[in-house]
Amino acid sequence: MSDDVLKEEDIIIRNYRTSDYQATLEILQKLNKLYDIGFDEKQWRESSGLRQFKPNLKRITLIAELKSNGEVVSMGVIEAQKNTIGQYVGLLGNWATKDEFIGKGVGRLLADRAIQILQSWGCDSIRIDLPYKTDKKLLDVFAKTGFHPILIVLEKRF
Repeated sequence: MSDDVLKEEDIIIRNYRTSDYQATLEILQKLNKLYDIGFDEKQWRESSGLRQFKPNLKRITLIAELKSNGEVVSMGVIEAQKNTIGQYVGLLGNWATKDEFIGKGVGRLLADRAIQILQSWGCDSIRIDLPYKTDKKLLDVFAKTGFHPILIVLEKRF
């Protein structure tokens, strides 16, 4: 793969299939190693069927794959839910791209598709879950697309 940015015609953005399990597992394991996102392989395996599109469920996992060879190179979970004050909020989570495809525009193509879907669902806003130690460069990328920090969430694991 060259250092060039991939174009929309090079990538297929589609819904998760159970055959994507291993590829997504490897992507998330690497992300967890870098940022300790609390990834649990057993939970990922048990919830595999929930990542597929279901008509009445406002949660899907999007996959970016190369058209040339079918390789899964990026993923992200999108969900929409009403918050406590009645706003319909779209959420982007478990967003990850294989190392060798970072900076090639794959994440941007995936995010653009996710935003289109969340808007079609009637979301009032979209939030992105990022690890606390997120690289400032990534925050700057999101800022250029209209996202800005609004809160910090603290977590205690059991």
